[in-house]
Amino acid sequence: MDRTPATNSTLRAPLGSMSSIPRVSVLAKRNAGEAGFNTGTGPRKSLPMSSGSTLTLQRRILTLEAREREQAQKIEEQWEDIGRLRGQRSYLIEGESKERETGEEREKAWSAERNALFAQLRDIRLQNSQFSSSLAQIESEHAQLLNQHSGLSLNTSQEIDHLNTRLREVEAERDNMRGWERRARGLSIDLEEVRRKGEEGRIGREDESAERKMDDTMRKELRRQALHLGTLERNHASLLTEVSDLRQKRKDADANERAQKDVERALRDEIRSLQELLDRSRRDMDSLTQNFPSSSISTSEDALTLQQRLSTLSGLHHQVTLELAEKDKEIISMHERLTTLSHSTATISVTLKKQAEDAERELRWAKEGRQSAERREDLAKREVDALRASVNASKPGGITSSTSDQTARVSQLEGLVTTYKAELEAISRDSRDVEQALTHGAGLVKLSALVEAEDRATQLERNLESLESTISQLTSANTTLDAEVNDLMRRVASGEYNPAHERCIELKSNPAAKIQSVRTRQLEDLRRENDALLDRLTADAVAGEGRIPMESFERLRVEKEEMEMAHAKRLQRLKEIFGNKSKEFLEAVYSLL
Repeated sequence: MDRTPATNSTLRAPLGSMSSIPRVSVLAKRNAGEAGFNTGTGPRKSLPMSSGSTLTLQRRILTLEAREREQAQKIEEQWEDIGRLRGQRSYLIEGESKERETGEEREKAWSAERNALFAQLRDIRLQNSQFSSSLAQIESEHAQLLNQHSGLSLNTSQEIDHLNTRLREVEAERDNMRGWERRARGLSIDLEEVRRKGEEGRIGREDESAERKMDDTMRKELRRQALHLGTLERNHASLLTEVSDLRQKRKDADANERAQKDVERALRDEIRSLQELLDRSRRDMDSLTQNFPSSSISTSEDALTLQQRLSTLSGLHHQVTLELAEKDKEIISMHERLTTLSHSTATISVTLKKQAEDAERELRWAKEGRQSAERREDLAKREVDALRASVNASKPGGITSSTSDQTARVSQLEGLVTTYKAELEAISRDSRDVEQALTHGAGLVKLSALVEAEDRATQLERNLESLESTISQLTSANTTLDAEVNDLMRRVASGEYNPAHERCIELKSNPAAKIQSVRTRQLEDLRRENDALLDRLTADAVAGEGRIPMESFERLRVEKEEMEMAHAKRLQRLKEIFGNKSKEFLEAVYSLL
């Protein structure tokens, strides 16, 4: 009973207490003293207590070791948190520096963009002024073309009047030629009558008084024919000069038409180049007025003002573009009217050419009539010579003609009759050709065509006057619109208006009104300061001293105080941020420790 607890106590002893037990051989036998049987009851009672305390200590050691491991793990976690916080702090510092750099870069980019926009705005204004000057130049060229066209129309009307007068003269000549033809026919009839009378005189041996009267009549007729031939020659010379003048005028008209075509081609090229420039300016304005994506940095009041002015300028530019398009349409319509007038002028020139050809044809007919008159004159001379010979042969007291002479005379008279018949047939054939040409309208100009040409010329003159009045009105309206546009652009750019005659409805936070008020206040301050400086300078000049004006000193002092307050606010903000970050860092370190 007593050995069992001793054995148990011996087995429960810690390893450290076993070091005091003497080591013996396993196979050797122990004595009772070594086995502990000789000990008393006191040590036996203390063994369970020591073993319990040993177990308690071992449990505490294990608990402390576990707590130590937990603390080591917590320390590692705290060090990891410290490293993470340090990384975050460095990342925040780097982000702040990057944000500052980004802000500076964006501010520089914004200033560069604003300068570029100002430069583009100046270029657009310059292009607008160039467009207005080119439009004025085109209008002046258009006015010159209208003046040239009016000159051409006046020249063509004068040529038409001159040709009409010449046509009337040629008609009078034609009527005169027909009268001469009728007279020639009457003379031929008279000649037949005279020949018949001569035959009767030769047969009946009538008195010489009738023969003498006939001779006088023939002389008068020959003299009259000579005068008529001289008149025909003069008319022929005048017609030749008229034909040469008409040819020269036709050449001038062709040259004017070529010059007009060249000017029209140059105008088309100019209009095309202006249209290209206008399209380019529209594209530039579209690129300027397009909406860019908003950045993280809020735009300032200057940027808003510039954007508002740019939108206003884009609207004005769009309005001016529409007005220029309307002016282009009007110029195109004027060009179409000029083309119509040029076509009508070409038609009139063709008509004049036809009339010149008709005049040449009439001249040729006059030449043929002259030749026929000369032939008739030769025939009349032959007949007169024959009559004189017959009269001389039939005089009383002369040599009596024989039968052979009478036979020769009869044959001569028969030859003259044959020649006269041939000439009459040629004259009748020429007259038939002339009548046929007149019947088919290939001769002179018809009266209806002449009246129609005059009416058309009058209508063209009226159209030209209306076009000139329309062009003058459009020019004045364009000048007025340009002046109004320039005035509006200036007023919109400056932001001023007349409150006595105009009312401006604006928002509460209008950038333009703020800028205007700031400018007005600065202007008033500068005026007061200038007045004060002038008064001070006057007083100092009188007293012989010079000092700084109190207004300038106060203004500089206020500006300096504002700058110091802003600097102090920035420093206070930085201190607060640094203190907050330091507290966070210390809390992290304390939590780790």
